[in-house]
Amino acid sequence: QLVHYGPGQEYTAHHDFGFSRIDDQFQGARFGTLLLYLNEGMTGGETSFPRWSNAETFHELSIKPEVGKAVLFYSQLPDGNLDDLSHHAAKPVTDGEKWLINLWTWDPIYD
Repeated sequence: QLVHYGPGQEYTAHHDFGFSRIDDQFQGARFGTLLLYLNEGMTGGETSFPRWSNAETFHELSIKPEVGKAVLFYSQLPDGNLDDLSHHAAKPVTDGEKWLINLWTWDPIYD
């Protein structure tokens, strides 16, 4: 999917996973997201992970868009449970524009 953000546009914090209907025999879910940045030079527009944490910090992880940079993250844990720490946002573009491609991987089947 090709995505464009102009000045003032953002995508507030969200998860890429959802919940299947209870009668869905496959219970398919989006488990991986790849973001490919196509331009740079804008002000703002970072991709942030506000719930990200590691052994050193609990401050959000923020990725500045740069041509050729990619971000891969998973919405599921190895055991198949949904990962709440995959919560992410596209910060507002304050000057310029942002272009990217997102690619989602679904498991096991997506209709």
